[in-house]
Order: sequence, then C-alpha cells, then structure tokens
Amino acid sequence: MKIIETKNLSWMDIINPANKDVLYLHKKFNFHPFILKSVIPHIRHPRFENYGNYSFLVLHYPYFHKKKKETQARELDILFTKNTIITVHYENIEPLQSFFTKLSLYEKEREEFTDEGVGELLYRILNNVLRDAFPKLDHIDEKIDEIEKEIFKGSQKEIIEDISEVKHDLINFQRIIQPQITVFENLKKSATKFFGEHYYPYYNELYNCFSTIKEVLQTHHKTLNELEATNSNLLSIKTNEIIKVLTVFTVIITPLALVANFFGMNTSMPFENFKYDFWIVVALSLVLFFLMICYARKKGWLK
Repeated sequence: MKIIETKNLSWMDIINPANKDVLYLHKKFNFHPFILKSVIPHIRHPRFENYGNYSFLVLHYPYFHKKKKETQARELDILFTKNTIITVHYENIEPLQSFFTKLSLYEKEREEFTDEGVGELLYRILNNVLRDAFPKLDHIDEKIDEIEKEIFKGSQKEIIEDISEVKHDLINFQRIIQPQITVFENLKKSATKFFGEHYYPYYNELYNCFSTIKEVLQTHHKTLNELEATNSNLLSIKTNEIIKVLTVFTVIITPLALVANFFGMNTSMPFENFKYDFWIVVALSLVLFFLMICYARKKGWLK
C-alpha cells in the first residue's frame, strides 16, 4: 500500500490486496462489505456502481505479453469518494505506476494534477491508462501495413502465420475494450452529479477517447479481415493456376502414353517390320504432342 497526500485529497494505491487491506478499507471508509468482497478475487467483467457518497469501478487494462505475443487483461479496481481515490490491482499497470511515481517525486506535477480535487485526479488516472492503448494500436497498424505489402509482393503463403498472430491479438484487444463502453457511459453521466458540472468536459473527453480506441480497433479488425480474404483469394488463384498447368500437361501427355502403350503390346503391330519402326513411333508421338499443344493454345488453356 502506497499513499500520496495533498491538501485536497489522498491517493492510495494497493498492489496484490490481502484480507488485512480489505479490513483496513472497511474500518477507515466504511465501504459496504459486498463491494469489498469484489476487490479480492479477480473480476472478468467491467463494472460501475454509485453508492451516493462513493463509487466503485472495475476496468481492464490491455497488456501486451511479449513472450506469448498476445494482449491480456489486467484488472484495475477503483474506489473513490469526494476526497480519496483508492486504486487496487494485482499486476503492474505501467501507465498507472508511472503516473503515481511522477506525483510522488515531483511536487509541481502533484499540485498541478490534484489542485481541482478527486474529480481531476480520477480523470488524469483514467486518461493515462486509456491513452496508453494508442501506441499499441499504432504498432498493430504498422503490422497490418507490413502484411499488406507482403501480400501484394506475392508472399501470400509466408504471411498466413503473421495474419493469424495479429488477428489473435486484435480479438483479445477487442474482448477487453468492447465491454467497457457501458462503464464510461455511466461514468460520464454520473461525474457531473458526483463532482459537479465543472467536470463534465473531463469525462466527456474520456468517453470520446474510449470511443476512438473502440473505433480504431474495429477499423483494424475490418482491414485485417479484408486482407485475409484477399490473401486467400490470391492463394486460390495461384493454386488454380498450378492445377490448370498440371491438367493441361496431363491432357497433352495422355495421347503419348496411349501410343506408347499401344505399341508396347505383345502382339503384331503396324510398322513392326519396317527398318525405321522406332523412329516412326517417335515421330508419331511428336506429331501428336504438337497437335495437342496447338489444341490447348486454341482453347486458351496455354498462353
């Protein structure tokens, strides 16, 4: 448990909460036991609940796991009153921790970001957490650009694995972000009642920021789906061309095989007693070969 205190408010940050932390919160702030029971276990779904003199938020931060190459959810619980913010989380949430450290170390920033009270500080915290998504979205956008270039360079087969990785990452990202829209809608509506009309622009901006993230994600997902479909079509065209070549080759070779089989039968054959019987069969095979090529060209099978 780490605490920042100013003349206007206090910010308490708890990592890996234990029962003693829950007991402390109950004694100091008289939070309802039902809410405090939601702090300890992980909650998979976002929540926003207003209890008059305090509110409870459950959000999920999209964290990119570099080794697994996928986006995972990290839970962030926030309890706030008129003069106190309590943030609770199990894993490190980088934008939250860096902001807390900045306020701890630098008095100027601490005064600047807390002079309007809890309403401003809560906005700053959520704004930092939300805007941390944009570099991740930019990175995904760069990957999509690379995939597009590779597809139209002719590397359709080699790029399939990259498409799957980015798509998996996008799906996880959307699963984290999409359900939180209700939280930011309710927070936007409740902020003016809880903090006052002055704070409406702050939380309206938060909602707009979240909406932008959601729309960018949808655009990336749609673009990647289109590229995947294009890649599949190009691969199908290449496969069809290979099958076409093999089919034409089979059609051309089949008459030659028939001639070879015909003259290979153990019985009397035409040209059997001719001096140049072998070369006659070869010539006949070549004539058939060129006739079949001419036929294939006429039909448009060969270009």
